[in-house]
Amino acid sequence: MEAASQHGDPSLHEARLIVDCAWEELQRSPYVQARLGVAQTRLPDVSFAEAERRSNAGNLILKRLQALDLGTLPHELALTLRLVVFQARAWSRAAQWYWIAIDPLGIGEFGLFLPTAYCGGYLLSYVHKQLASFAFSELRDADRYLALVVDYACLIDQFTARTTGQAERGIRIPRVQAMQARSLLTALKSGVRAQLAAAPQHAAAWPQDFAGQVENCIATCVEPAFDRALAGLSDAYFEQAPEMVGIGQYAGGEAVYAELVKLHTTLDLTPEQVQVRGLERMSEIEESISAIQAELGFKGDSKAFVACLNNDPQWRANTVEGVKAVFQRYIDRLRPHLKEYFSIAPKAAYGVAPLPEALQEAMTYGYYDPPRSDRAEGLYLFNASHLTKQSLFHLGALTYHELMPGHHLQLATQQENPDLHPFRAHSFVTAYIEGWAEYAATLAGEMGLYEMPQERYGRLVMDAFLTSRLVVDTGMNVLGWSLERAREYMRTHSRLTEAEILTESVRYSCDIPAQALAYKVGDAQILAMRDRMRCALGERFNLKDFHDAILRSGALPLADLDWHVDRKIEQRVHGVQTL
Repeated sequence: MEAASQHGDPSLHEARLIVDCAWEELQRSPYVQARLGVAQTRLPDVSFAEAERRSNAGNLILKRLQALDLGTLPHELALTLRLVVFQARAWSRAAQWYWIAIDPLGIGEFGLFLPTAYCGGYLLSYVHKQLASFAFSELRDADRYLALVVDYACLIDQFTARTTGQAERGIRIPRVQAMQARSLLTALKSGVRAQLAAAPQHAAAWPQDFAGQVENCIATCVEPAFDRALAGLSDAYFEQAPEMVGIGQYAGGEAVYAELVKLHTTLDLTPEQVQVRGLERMSEIEESISAIQAELGFKGDSKAFVACLNNDPQWRANTVEGVKAVFQRYIDRLRPHLKEYFSIAPKAAYGVAPLPEALQEAMTYGYYDPPRSDRAEGLYLFNASHLTKQSLFHLGALTYHELMPGHHLQLATQQENPDLHPFRAHSFVTAYIEGWAEYAATLAGEMGLYEMPQERYGRLVMDAFLTSRLVVDTGMNVLGWSLERAREYMRTHSRLTEAEILTESVRYSCDIPAQALAYKVGDAQILAMRDRMRCALGERFNLKDFHDAILRSGALPLADLDWHVDRKIEQRVHGVQTL
């Protein structure tokens, strides 16, 4: 119904106020602030007090939403409010889950322990970017920057306080992750002087020895904070750290994991159902992999085939520039075909760059960093230490997942879309975002972009890797799998290197449990939506229209995206010509 669109409708007015309230809360996120170019006056707060404040904000929004009937609101506003419900529920859990799972970016990405790569390390990567772009425009900005450096030390002390508080509650970092946490903190400390060094313009107008003041603040505040964090991970801590992995070993962990599965997949799924999906999908992938191996003369001999690929120089690059050139090959291959499949494209350019060194040990691949105010280009930050030492037959699939038509197309167009409320333009829903990126990598195959059998194999290997997460993430966290059992499953099915298997298995079980489930659940759901639209419209089905329906909505929970797509199908069935 569109009746609520009448001027003066109080429910419409309240609905818009709720959206604005949710947007105000979302703007506290370092992730969103980096994209908006918000000038920093304080650094993020990961204290329990902040978790309580966030929970109260989320609960208040949910309470106000109870008085609204979304069915009476215009479609786009109702869609926005559905997203508000999803995000407010995540915020409402901040205090309840604080000691077992924390969302440092405030966007629904919960991690177990702060001194880990995908939790606190990811947060600090945004903090570093914000400090690097700090605008020095007047003399008193020097004092503001020094205050932020002190704030940085407070943030590291909050890491320590939460780790200590967790230990007091019987929640200790598993030994395998604690070793990585030590290494991460050590690397962050060793690079902190370079990260926090300030170089204001017009240096002659600044306080004498400003650089020295910053350096002294780092030496007296920040580095001691890192020392305290490292002391918290002492030998005594290690002695009491569990050998077991997985959130299920902690009090209340199984219940939290069950909710994290629903949060990250945005569907009403149990861990058992997710694992069954993974096992079934893996059987299909293995059949396809065997067919390609047989096509290339390696029938039934996977090890020999992988060894041949690993030793083939056409699939290797031993320098950063060489890896960049391989990415560029696939970028160039895609560009002539984009207009055939998509009616929209982002204005922002895109490319690749190496991942910060401090994160390379603990991150298998890297991550896509969307355009922001101080950098108009979207970048995939790749792990140079890994990719310069391994075969790159999978890099086509990685390019199409991370850049175009994957993350860059989706996130940049969402950010640029003038028709979306800012809350929609900057919201983060893992199942949609990663599901679209995986759909894009699959679509690239339908577009014929994996020209060689080895590249089609690379796409299947990436599919197997992401599908293995459905099995081992659920297995290690609540279904009784040991770390070694999970790693053996990945050795058999994922085709990752041993170093990648070691870091990835720790990520799922000790860092950000259930997050990795979103990728393949999301892409399967989007493919199912496409099939439903194709079936409903028959000859009137247009792939560009389907992509428009998905991309122009911005990131949504999958059930709400389903609802949106059904509305678009209904419009076409009743004669609406475009989506």
